[in-house]
Amino acid sequence: MSKLSRLIEQVEMAETLLTLQMEREQLRLKIDHLTNLISVSQKVSLAEIKSQVKNTCSHISSTIDENLIH
Repeated sequence: MSKLSRLIEQVEMAETLLTLQMEREQLRLKIDHLTNLISVSQKVSLAEIKSQVKNTCSHISSTIDENLIH
């Protein structure tokens, strides 16, 4: 194998490694984002249970409304 061929192979490996690292970082950011959304959702649900806020889109709010009406 010539020096040029080895150099090309090393560049291709480096490109593959960088691509994989970028994909890994993108996945990490997505996971962080989803984790934050879950955390916020849990906090809203807890606040609803404690009747601090009313989320008209959630099941808990509609259940509370039904109980208040009946």
